[in-house]
Amino acid sequence: MKLRIGITMFWEANSIERTTVYGPWRYTLNQCYLRLLNGMGAVPVGLLPGGDCTSSERLTGVHGLLMTGGGDPAPELYGRTDQGSHDPETSRPLWEMELYREARLAGIPILAICLGMQLVAIAEGAALIQHIPASVEGAIDHQSGMHLVSLSPGSRLRGILGVEAMVHSSHHQAIESVPAGFAWTACSPDGVIEAIESTDTLVTAVQWHPERDSTGPALAGGFARAARERR
Repeated sequence: MKLRIGITMFWEANSIERTTVYGPWRYTLNQCYLRLLNGMGAVPVGLLPGGDCTSSERLTGVHGLLMTGGGDPAPELYGRTDQGSHDPETSRPLWEMELYREARLAGIPILAICLGMQLVAIAEGAALIQHIPASVEGAIDHQSGMHLVSLSPGSRLRGILGVEAMVHSSHHQAIESVPAGFAWTACSPDGVIEAIESTDTLVTAVQWHPERDSTGPALAGGFARAARERR
């Protein structure tokens, strides 16, 4: 039986004119995420809100959870006021963090990307740096292209990717600290935390976009091995 990987969607707000007919949200997904799953030989299972079902029911039959990128989470979700967030959202983060918590209870392996990493951290009690250029001294450009990350000695991620990797970056926020039960596994030259992994080995979270760069196949391979063990 092929792996079945649940994957979250991008939530795009409809205009007021369209909401009456179409509802408040459109749910979309960039194809590069599917290429990542295709490389694993996995069947993608789109996870959507709505309907009379629980997060547990949505995850039934799923061997892994892929949490995708998106917009800024509302700072009140981690106990802060707005200090540079762009069009912060509450609906998707609240729904997705509930899904994350249920996956953790069920022992489902998780690969979290960009916003996904931030939601993992918030769900585990950490806060975000809301605008890296304003808060990190000597910040590199995290918003438009490739940059280097260094991998932590002894981490699973270093075992997969090596000492350093060039990654595709598209974010202006980052996690402020490593939550309890996790360890940092990658950072950029300016000290921004670029990846964390859970001490129980079930969660790998990266701030960059492996579906867009050469780290994708190796990360997908590690994710697939964890999902097969769970299956």
